[in-house]
Amino acid sequence: MKTSSRLLIAVGTIFLAVAIVSGWSLTVSTALAEKVNPAIAPQQPAHAAQAPNLDLQISVETVIASGLAQPVQVTHAGDGSGRLFILEQTGKIRILQNGTLLPTPFLDISTKISCCGERGLLGLAFHPNYKSNGLFFLNYTRQGDGATVIERYQVSGDPNLAAPASAQTLLVIPQPYANHNGGQIAFGPDGMLYIGTGDGGSGGDPQNYAQNIDSLLGKMLRIDVNQGNPYAIPAGNPFIGKPGRDEIWALGLRNPWRWSFDRLTGDLYIGDVGQNLWEEIDFQPAGVGGLNYGWRCYEGTHVYNLSPPCPGPLTPPILEYDHSTGQSVTGGFVYRGITFPNLYGIYFYADFSQGKIWGASQSGGQWTTALLLDTPYTFSAFGEDEAGELYLCDYYGGKIRRLIDSRGGTPDLSGSKKTASSLYANAGEVITYTIRLENTGTAPANQVQVTDTLPTGLSYLPGSLQATSGAWDDSGSPVLRWSGSLPPSSQTLITYRAQVLPGGGNRVNQAQVSGIGFQPLTLTYALLTPRPRLNTTLEDFVLPGTQPNVISDPILLPVTCDVCHTSPIYDAWRGSLMSQAGRDPLLWAALEIANRDAPGAGEYCLRCHTPKGWLEGRSRPADGSALLPADVESGVSCAVCHRAVEPEPVSDPPDEASSYDQIVRAALALKPPLSHVGSSMLIIDPLDNRRGPFSLGITFAAHPRNTYQTDYLGRQQADAVTRSRLCGSCHNVENPVLSWDPARQQYWLNGDNLRAPSFEKGDLFPVETTFDEWLNSQYATSGVYAPQFAGAKADGMVSACQDCHMPRSRGIAAEPAFNPVNRDCQTTGCLPVHEFVGGNSWTPRLLLDPRWRLSAPDEAPFLTASAEAAQRMLRRSATLTLTLESAQGQKQATVRIYNQSGHKLPTGYAEGRRMWLNLKAYDANGNLLVEYGQYDPLSGSLTATPQVKVYEIKQGITPELASLLGMPAGESFHFVLNNTVIKDNRIPPRGFTAQALATRGLQPVGASYAPGQYWDDTQYLLPAETYSVVATLYYQTASKEYIDFLRTNGGVDAFTLGELWDTIKSPPEVVAVDIYPKNELWFPLIGR
Repeated sequence: MKTSSRLLIAVGTIFLAVAIVSGWSLTVSTALAEKVNPAIAPQQPAHAAQAPNLDLQISVETVIASGLAQPVQVTHAGDGSGRLFILEQTGKIRILQNGTLLPTPFLDISTKISCCGERGLLGLAFHPNYKSNGLFFLNYTRQGDGATVIERYQVSGDPNLAAPASAQTLLVIPQPYANHNGGQIAFGPDGMLYIGTGDGGSGGDPQNYAQNIDSLLGKMLRIDVNQGNPYAIPAGNPFIGKPGRDEIWALGLRNPWRWSFDRLTGDLYIGDVGQNLWEEIDFQPAGVGGLNYGWRCYEGTHVYNLSPPCPGPLTPPILEYDHSTGQSVTGGFVYRGITFPNLYGIYFYADFSQGKIWGASQSGGQWTTALLLDTPYTFSAFGEDEAGELYLCDYYGGKIRRLIDSRGGTPDLSGSKKTASSLYANAGEVITYTIRLENTGTAPANQVQVTDTLPTGLSYLPGSLQATSGAWDDSGSPVLRWSGSLPPSSQTLITYRAQVLPGGGNRVNQAQVSGIGFQPLTLTYALLTPRPRLNTTLEDFVLPGTQPNVISDPILLPVTCDVCHTSPIYDAWRGSLMSQAGRDPLLWAALEIANRDAPGAGEYCLRCHTPKGWLEGRSRPADGSALLPADVESGVSCAVCHRAVEPEPVSDPPDEASSYDQIVRAALALKPPLSHVGSSMLIIDPLDNRRGPFSLGITFAAHPRNTYQTDYLGRQQADAVTRSRLCGSCHNVENPVLSWDPARQQYWLNGDNLRAPSFEKGDLFPVETTFDEWLNSQYATSGVYAPQFAGAKADGMVSACQDCHMPRSRGIAAEPAFNPVNRDCQTTGCLPVHEFVGGNSWTPRLLLDPRWRLSAPDEAPFLTASAEAAQRMLRRSATLTLTLESAQGQKQATVRIYNQSGHKLPTGYAEGRRMWLNLKAYDANGNLLVEYGQYDPLSGSLTATPQVKVYEIKQGITPELASLLGMPAGESFHFVLNNTVIKDNRIPPRGFTAQALATRGLQPVGASYAPGQYWDDTQYLLPAETYSVVATLYYQTASKEYIDFLRTNGGVDAFTLGELWDTIKSPPEVVAVDIYPKNELWFPLIGR
C-alpha cells in the first residue's frame, strides 16, 4: 500500500468545481456552505469554523469484521446498543456486536432480490425513533423485473432479529435497465426519508430520465414515512402544486450510489458516479431543495449532452476528478467523531475501482482536497457508528475496515474517577464527593465539560463546589458544571459536599464528561443508605476448609490448560457459568447489598465466585477491589476442582489419591464436617497435584507434580454420592451468620465477630439446597433412566450431578501428542464434556454487553454456545400434559408438570428465579378467550392474578428478627438477613421421602407434595365456548422485582445491571408446551 501522498489541488486530475462555467449558475453561496443547522448541533466546536488541515496520515488497516459476502453498507441503529449493521448485497443484514459478527443474520431477504452487478440489497435506514418503534427501511431490486423497492420492516422481540413478516412496501420504481439503481436511503435531520435513485441505466441516460420531472429516476426523493398510507409528501418539497412528481427533492443525478448528511450541519454530500470521463461530489446545503445537478446535460462541469431539456439554473459539483485518477466515486462522510481530533470536519470520499481515499474541506466557500491514501481495496461504501467514527466496506475483500488517524495523538481520560468520603451514610450526614479528571493521553483534552446532577436524596451545600483548575458553576444546583482543558499527563480535582436526606436505598450520582478527542465518560458513585444493619466482621464468615494464603503453589490460569486439552474440555468450560462466575453482574450487584447489610459478607460470595483470588489472599476488602483481573477472569478455574481433596475417605478400595489426601486432611486447621458439604468448604491441595477421573499412568511436562485418579473427581465406576460431593460444595449454600436456635425455633444471629458454632447439616440457614435436593432423590439412590441427559452412555442411566451437567461424550480429552487415549464409553470410559450446563441463558448475554465493566466480547462464541446449551437443558428438565373436560357448564383444563430433573424444579439460588404456567384458551375461530400467566416482554412484568401459578422459593425475615433489625417482616431479597422461608412450592424430584419433605430447607411451604410425587397439577375453569388450549411452562433467571430491588438498594454495579435489564431483560425460556386438541399445528408464545 502507498503511504499518504497528501496531494493538494495542484494535482492536475483533481479539480475544484467552484467557477461558473458555460450553462451553469453557481448556487452554493459562502453563507449556505457555512451554515449550521441549530436543530442538529446547538453548539459547534470552536475549531470547526477553521479550515481543517489536510496534512494528514490515515490508515484503514484495522479490520473489525471479515468473512462477509459483498458488503455494500455499514451503519448503526441509533439505539445506544453500539451495534453495527452490515448489508450484504446478496440479501442479508449482518450484526457486528461487541466486535463479534453474529452468525444469524438480522434479516435475510435473499429470495426476494435480484442480484448482483448493480442490483441487490442496496440500502438500509433505521427510523430516528428506532429505539422505541423498532422500524427500519430497505432499498432493494426485486426478483423478476428488477424494480427498485422501498420497504418497511420491524424488529422482532429479539433485538438481533427482524420480523420478516412485518414487511410493507412503500414505493416501487420500475427500472428500465439493470444498472444505475442508486441504492442509498437515509433519514435526514428533518426526520424525512431520503431516497437516491439512478437514471435507470444503459449509458448516457437515453431517455433523459434525470431531467424528467415526471420520472423518479435520476433524483433525490424525500418522503414522510410517519404520515400517510404508505407515506406522505413533506411540506417544502419543491414540486408540490407544480408539474412534476411531488416526491422529488433534487434532480439531475446519474447514479448517486453513496451519499450522506453531515450530522453537525445537516448538509448533504452526494457521490454521483460518472459516465466516461468524470466523477463528482455534489453538495446540498441543509434544507435547500429543488437543486438540479445537471446530468445528462453535464458530466461534472463538462458538457455531455445539451439536448433539451436542460433547464437552469444548474448546480455544479464541489469536487470532481477524471478517469485517469479513478472510475467510480464512493461518496463518504464528514468526520464528526471525537477519537481523532485532526480529522474533525474533513469530508472523506473514495474511488471504488482504484482504492483511493481523499479528504476535502472548505473555508469561506473555497474547497480544498487531497489524496490521503492509495490502497488495493475496493471501497463500496463508508459508514458511521453512533459516535461518528468512520468505517469502509471492502467489497471484494469481504471486510469492514476502520478509518483512523495513524499519527495523531489522542487524549485519554478513561482513568478518571468519582469517589466519596464514605460508601455508607445515614440521613443527615454530609458527604464530600471528589471527581478526579486525569488525562494520561498524548494530546490535550480540550473543551472538557463536566455535568454532575445530584439525585433525589441528596441536597447540595451551596458554595461547596471547588476545583483545582478550570471554571465551575453551581448556580443551576442540583446540576453542577465544570469546564476547562487538561494537558497530557495532568489531572484536575473537583469537589463538593451534599447532605443525605431521609429515605433508604441507594443514591446513584453520575457525572457526565465530554470534550474533544475522547469518548464521553460517565463517572458513577453509589452511596448506600442506611449504614450497615449488622456489626459483622470477616470472622463472622469464616467456614471450614482450606483458608486463604496457605497454598504453596498458586492456582494456575485456565488458559494454560488450553495447551493440551481439546474443545470438549477447555472450550466448553470457557463459555460456562463456572468460567464466568467472577464476571457475573448478578453476583456483583448482590455483593454490594450484602456488604451493606453485613460488613464482610462479600468475601463469602467471592469464596465461590473467584476462588483463585480468595485462596491467594486477595478477597479482602470484601468488595473485591483487591482482586486481580486474572482472579475475575478465571472464575471457578480448572485447578480449583482438579486440586480438590476428598473430605471423607470413602473409596473402597482406595483410589490413587487416598493415602496422599489423608496427609492433606491431617494438616488442615479447620476441617469441614463429614456429614455435610456446601458453602465452598473445600479442601485444596497446597501443591499443584492434579486429580481426575482417569488413571494416566504417565508423567507430563505440563503436569510437573503428581496426577491421581480419584473417585471424588468423578471416576465413573464410583458411587454417585462420592462423585457428586464436589458439586455440592458450591451448590449447597448456607448463611454462616444465622444458626438454628432451638429455643426460638428459627434461625438467629450468632453474635458479632463470632463464627458459627456448628457447620453440620441444617445448622445454618439454607440459601440454596440444590445438592441436598439431589441427595434425597432417586437419582442419588438408584439412578434414573433418562436418555435425554445421558449423552453417549449406552444404558441411558443417570445418577451423579456430572451425568447431566457434564454430558458424556466420546473422544479424546487431550491433544493426541499428550494423551491419545480415545474415550469410547465402553472400555476406556466416557469423555465428560465440561460445559457445566444449567438453566441460565441470560448471564451469557449480559456478558456480551460493553456497558458491563467485566464484559467478555472476545468470548462471544463460547458464551453463545453456553446460552444455547442452557435452553436445551431447560427443555429436558420438565414435561407437561394438558387435558380439557366439561365441568358444570364450563370447561376445565388440567395441566400436569413432571419434574424430570434430579432436584427441585426450579432450583439454584433463590432470589428472582422462577417458573410459571401460561395458559391460553381459544374459541373455534381462533379468538383468544382468556389468558392466565400473561407476561409483558416490554416491561418484564408477570401479571399478578390468583390464577397465576408461579413455582419459586421466597425467603424473608421473621417478625422477631425484623424488629431487631428495624426492617419490615416478610418477603425479602436481603439474602444475608433472611432467616425463614415464606414460600416454596417448587416441584420435588423423583424419590423424595416423607423424611425429606419434613427436613428443614427441603420441606414445601405453601404447597403439599406426597412422598414420591414429582409432578404438580393445576386446574383452570374456562369459558364454555373454549375449543383449544395452549399450556406453556416458562423459566426466568431473574424477575423484574429482583432487578428493581438490586437497582434501588445496590451500588454502581446494581445500577448498571438495571440499565442492562432495561434493554436485555431476562428472557422467559420455554421449558415445555402442550396443546389441546393434539392436532393443532400452531400456537402463540410470548412475543412482541
